[in-house]
Amino acid sequence: MKPKVAIVFSLSWLLCYAAGCHEPSRGRPIAKPLPADIAGVWKAQGSPWKIVLSADGTVSSAIVPMGEVQIKPNQTTKVEMKDGAYSVFKAGDCVVQYTPATRELFVSIEIKKIHIAFADNVIDGTSTDRFVGPVSEDGKVWSAEWITVFDYGPRFPQDPNDAFAETLIFEKVKD
Repeated sequence: MKPKVAIVFSLSWLLCYAAGCHEPSRGRPIAKPLPADIAGVWKAQGSPWKIVLSADGTVSSAIVPMGEVQIKPNQTTKVEMKDGAYSVFKAGDCVVQYTPATRELFVSIEIKKIHIAFADNVIDGTSTDRFVGPVSEDGKVWSAEWITVFDYGPRFPQDPNDAFAETLIFEKVKD
């Protein structure tokens, strides 16, 4: 099942790129305004994921499962742990693409540096999370295929050819 999801995601991304959804601007896609029913706060059922999409077509913030920390694109977040140590999350680009004809929403969240220190344990790594799927006609539910690729170091290996995939149901919530 995992290879099929990766193939479907890759083909979707390639088709979107070829269709002109991606316009280069210093290597980054140009943000396009989102309809009111797409912009807002999306909270995943049974998961810490919470993604805030701005009306201008950008991610303003996201709560990520690793540490349940709020990150903002291209900013560094430092979090004090219970033992007084600090963990660091350096976010990279967060891309949003929306196709009105199919109501398909794509969001990518990149964390360029994860450094979690607690007691004598340390996790250093990176992650990229991608969400793609349709938003319901009433704009209240987003059924997204979540694909994550991570590198948390040798203690938590991931084969680079094997992405984790799962379907998440997001609900539009008031912030």
